[in-house]
Amino acid sequence: MCAIFAASSGCSENTEEDMNVPEESAEDSEEESPDEDEEVKVEMESTGDSSNWCAVGSSWKSTNPQTGEEVEMKITGMETVDGIPMCKAVYETNIDDEDFSKIEYMWSENGETYFWTAYDKSGEVVSEMSMKDGKMKIVDEEGNVMEYSQGQ
Repeated sequence: MCAIFAASSGCSENTEEDMNVPEESAEDSEEESPDEDEEVKVEMESTGDSSNWCAVGSSWKSTNPQTGEEVEMKITGMETVDGIPMCKAVYETNIDDEDFSKIEYMWSENGETYFWTAYDKSGEVVSEMSMKDGKMKIVDEEGNVMEYSQGQ
């Protein structure tokens, strides 16, 4: 899932050539289900300007027409946290097997600061993760806090 955010939000390290994609694109891909030998057709669609690190209004969506399962991420705006301009995105899914149904994700342009908050279907916080000033903090579903510093 991190790769989804990185690729679709523009916060990954892309070359200029990689960033020259049309503002709107849609593609169908066939994936083999791990539980079955039949092909699954998945529709993917993205919109927005990938050359802008925080293209508000950009979105990414993947749908499985056979099951109705859907995941979508939208860049919703910018917020300033502790003096750092942060891009904000919301990831939502209707997949029943997931522990969460929504994630709010904020990241700085240089990618060194980010915050994730995951919510279950009832809107309760399931987990949180943050990285700021080289320190990572993770709060799991039971409220356990884990903290790490880069280089340790």
